[in-house]
Amino acid sequence: MKVRVTVLSVLAAVASVLPSAQAGPTAGGWTSDNVDHVKFIPFEVGTATGARVVGKYLFVTSWKNFSIYDIKDPLNPALLSTTPLGFMFENEDVAVSPDARYMLFSESLPNDTLHVWDLQSKTQPVEIASLDGAGDHTTTCLFGCKYGWGSSGSVSDLRRKDAPKLLDDKWNEGLPGKSHHDETEVRPGYVLTSSQPIMFLDATKSVTKPKLLATGTNADKRFIHSVRWPRGGHDRFMLAGGETNFTARCGENNGRFSVWDTTNFKKTKKFKMTDDHQYVNGIYADGSPPLNGMGCSSHWFQENPTFKNGGVVAVGSYEHGSQFFMVSPKGKLKVVGFYLPFGGATSAAFWINKELVYTIDYSRGIDILRYRGPLK
Repeated sequence: MKVRVTVLSVLAAVASVLPSAQAGPTAGGWTSDNVDHVKFIPFEVGTATGARVVGKYLFVTSWKNFSIYDIKDPLNPALLSTTPLGFMFENEDVAVSPDARYMLFSESLPNDTLHVWDLQSKTQPVEIASLDGAGDHTTTCLFGCKYGWGSSGSVSDLRRKDAPKLLDDKWNEGLPGKSHHDETEVRPGYVLTSSQPIMFLDATKSVTKPKLLATGTNADKRFIHSVRWPRGGHDRFMLAGGETNFTARCGENNGRFSVWDTTNFKKTKKFKMTDDHQYVNGIYADGSPPLNGMGCSSHWFQENPTFKNGGVVAVGSYEHGSQFFMVSPKGKLKVVGFYLPFGGATSAAFWINKELVYTIDYSRGIDILRYRGPLK
């Protein structure tokens, strides 16, 4: 603790002589001059692992519990309930139905179980079923949570939420993607995979035997942690993040954030990478920490609501905090803002509107940021 106080004191002294256009310390951490730290909300029990925003609700899960917040006043989230779970690892990508009625908790350790929660009462959620053999690292809702796809290939029939069934076939059998981490339904039945290569799949005819529509391959075979395709898969650009855990220094191919051009994919069956960003270590004031604890990662991220064939993306980036990237109309990347929390490791970033961002942090909880930088 003495070392941390000494380091922060030195950094504060350095910040006092920096030009106003550069970063400086705030109550929550270091920010660029176009990002404001608005509020900190501690997640008191366990570590905030993942989250999902659905309508006026925020759902936050950890290894020990999950909490539901009413965010109709986004500057003042109201805690509605915290439900203890015991130890359940890890439920990173929180799956909630579009009507905010059901949540899936994917428990990969110590059990291999998918838990189904009824959220009709946001103050008293009730677990209504569990399904052994479907507790993959992440589980994604398909068709409004009528089915669940697990990252290891499990397919859960959830049409009866109180009586789920594990289907015999795995959805990923016979497909080229390896090292699956997560899947993202960009529109009903059309799924983008966090795998190498990245795959775009059509599951509208079959949830156990999807059709391969396109792939995006990295020559270095990097690990893909998360993917998004803005505007329901109709944007020119697809986005992908990577993860490299427990690396003290960022180096070549550590957790890169990348942009992919989807033009003509129906004809070529390929996505083409247009640019990627390599995290580096620095001095906090330049938006980069001197060292990493959890590693280099462009973890969970989200594009701004104004994103259209380019725009701003907020990325949860472990010790690099929240990084704001501009994607140009040609698919090139530029850092346009950042927030590095004191003693933090940011897991995810979510836009609540075109200015406000909620960040989910393993060490801290929830931070609310205001982004005042360019949107295009």
